[in-house]
Amino acid sequence: MPAIWWLALAGLPVFQQSLPESPEEPAALAIAAGHVSLRAPCYRLICPDAEWLEPTAYTTLWKPKVPGTVPRLRPARASPLATRSYASLHAPATKREWFDAEASYAKVDTTYGMAAIRRPDTHVQLELGTGYRLQPYADYGTAAIGVIATGGLRLSQRFGDWAEINQRVRVETGRHNTFVRQTLGVDIMLQPRLTLQSRLEVNHDSAGDGGRGSTDTQGSVNLHYAF
Repeated sequence: MPAIWWLALAGLPVFQQSLPESPEEPAALAIAAGHVSLRAPCYRLICPDAEWLEPTAYTTLWKPKVPGTVPRLRPARASPLATRSYASLHAPATKREWFDAEASYAKVDTTYGMAAIRRPDTHVQLELGTGYRLQPYADYGTAAIGVIATGGLRLSQRFGDWAEINQRVRVETGRHNTFVRQTLGVDIMLQPRLTLQSRLEVNHDSAGDGGRGSTDTQGSVNLHYAF
């Protein structure tokens, strides 16, 4: 049956015409014999399947012709079979958006995250989520068992090779109160192996102090020496 379909297809006038790559034979025979490739031309610096293409002058490293030597070929892209197994699936190294589900003794929640800014020296991430609190005030949470809404902000900023600032703000809102936790860290390199590290943590509970709200602040300053 496949042979009948092939003859019917090859008998069409368009397949009886010759192609510029092989003008001496019909198009159907040239394709079947492999004299003509149906692969679309690629004009990019790196083609998706360049490792399977024939070597050309653009993928060959130039070297002086020395008798008895074979020129080395440089593939345009490394073969994926050399870096991962057949059973593995390709996944990008980083993502700008993600979902995260977590379950613990304190709460069960699902979070949606987004990288708002992702630069070599600046990273800003936003997080929004919902869940259910199982243990009041555990893991910097709200004061009652029930449905919660969460939000977060992460900021990382580098100043050359000598300073870095990391800040994280986390907010959780429940039926009775809102708990906000903010941490700020500043690292300053004094010497190649000596770093001044400062940390500041601020926790605010809207139901603390009899409902008037309370804020706790603590900080630390350390010298870190790398041996």
